[in-house]
Amino acid sequence: MSSSTLPGSTVEVDASVSSVASQHQRHSSEEPLLPPQQQDSIRTSTPQLKAWSLAVIIFYAVSGGPFGIEPTIRAGGNFAAIMGFALFPFVFSIPEAFVTAELGSAFHCPSGGVAWVEEAFGESMGFLCGWLSWIAGATDNAIYPTLFLEYLGSVMGYKDDVDNEDYLNGWARFGCVLGITVVLSLLNYRGLDIVGNTSLLVCVVAISPFAFMMVSGTPKIVPSRWLQMPERNATYDELFDDAFETSSGPLSYISLGGILWRPYINNLFWNLNSFDSSASFATETDCVKKTYTRGIFLALIMVIICYIAPLLVLVGATDYTQSEWVDGHIGAAAIDIGGSWLGAWTVFAAGISSLAQFEAEMSSDAFMLMGMAERGYLPEVFKHRSKYGTPTAGIVVGTAVIISFGWADFGQLLELLNANYALSLLLEYAAFVKLRHSKRESKSCYVLFHKFLLKKHILNAFSLYFIFSVHRPYRIPISDRAAFMVVLPPTLGIFLFFLVSNWYVYWFCGVSVLGGFFVVKIGKDAHFFRHSPAKNFDENTHGRDAL
Repeated sequence: MSSSTLPGSTVEVDASVSSVASQHQRHSSEEPLLPPQQQDSIRTSTPQLKAWSLAVIIFYAVSGGPFGIEPTIRAGGNFAAIMGFALFPFVFSIPEAFVTAELGSAFHCPSGGVAWVEEAFGESMGFLCGWLSWIAGATDNAIYPTLFLEYLGSVMGYKDDVDNEDYLNGWARFGCVLGITVVLSLLNYRGLDIVGNTSLLVCVVAISPFAFMMVSGTPKIVPSRWLQMPERNATYDELFDDAFETSSGPLSYISLGGILWRPYINNLFWNLNSFDSSASFATETDCVKKTYTRGIFLALIMVIICYIAPLLVLVGATDYTQSEWVDGHIGAAAIDIGGSWLGAWTVFAAGISSLAQFEAEMSSDAFMLMGMAERGYLPEVFKHRSKYGTPTAGIVVGTAVIISFGWADFGQLLELLNANYALSLLLEYAAFVKLRHSKRESKSCYVLFHKFLLKKHILNAFSLYFIFSVHRPYRIPISDRAAFMVVLPPTLGIFLFFLVSNWYVYWFCGVSVLGGFFVVKIGKDAHFFRHSPAKNFDENTHGRDAL
């Protein structure tokens, strides 16, 4: 519309703004206020997740229990491990959870962080954020069926110890990975309510051995063991024998205070992040202001407690040396604390926990692809839901990626995947700070009045208020000027992570970023992307459950 006067308006507005307003008026009769291409995914779905179901899914997307904390103990000793899991949640977990609660409730759409970054920095950076996050998530998800086989082999006696040696090789191993992947993908296809309820059951089973461990192990705790410092003169080659883990980088061999900082930071980052994946489920809750935010903070509490409490018992009730905490050593520690039955139960719990992590990761990745399709980044087939309300194409693509990597050993790829995810987090944190300044808070009463005007087909300059504002159902209680303080700790932690990484990480990140920009360029040149700038405003928080 070229005229500077809007239909039904009493105020003349600038022509550059009227184009956005006219685009918005086009959907004024729709409820909720979403672009046409998103109406299908909203109308064919109903909220499926309650607070506890969402909390358990987030818990497994982030943690899944204390399984995998051994490298932190091996890199720094008992005291450093306890301090790491007590203090680093304030560096990584808590800021990420708060940012996700605010922006996820403001931009309640399946694309999650993609929407935040796009709103702040444009479509190219939005796609790059989704690209990096999906590469890290989908590829990493391929490790869980293999981990399940390893744990299952330990319980059934196929292996003498809980080490990393395969008891299945070749076609037999690939066939087992294929079968597990297909079954879990079908379960994911059947709906988030099933995934949430199944994860809740798995959570009870997976955490229960640690409850018994704390009961039987607490009388055996020797507090002085908590203060065990790093072994003197311990080197990377002595504690970590993998060629990738010991490869060189700018400061990859740094060992201040006796702590081997590269595996120490890498393992803490791996165990304490991924709260942003919960943003993909905001539309699957009945209320983003209550259910969604409550689920995030319940998961945050679960993650912190399920690391600290078992860790205090594991290192306080046993007298293992730092070098003995190899991968999977929790099973051996459980045997010492409660007997062979508790060790077998712990290893079995680790196995089924890996399956729940698979489900949580696949769900968040599939919903993010659906959200990216709704924003015009991917073909329309990705935005359609099944009759169960799940994104079919995203699940199929994720399943194909996992099966294609069924032959691979992912032990060496964890740091590379961490690096890709860290880059996407930096984009999300930068978007949070910028949106706090460029998109100020819109009041709830204004949102209600705005919806009334749209229903009456009255559009005036008052509506333009919403183009430059965002209604945040949940808002971190901190001023806009101090918003950078929220993301400063995780940003510094990520820079430390990269500082101690090896050269392979830098090469991998460079190739991933360049590959993302290449895909964006090809997509634009081939008109593959059908992105609409007005989509960001329409998709914001003036929908069905924002208030």
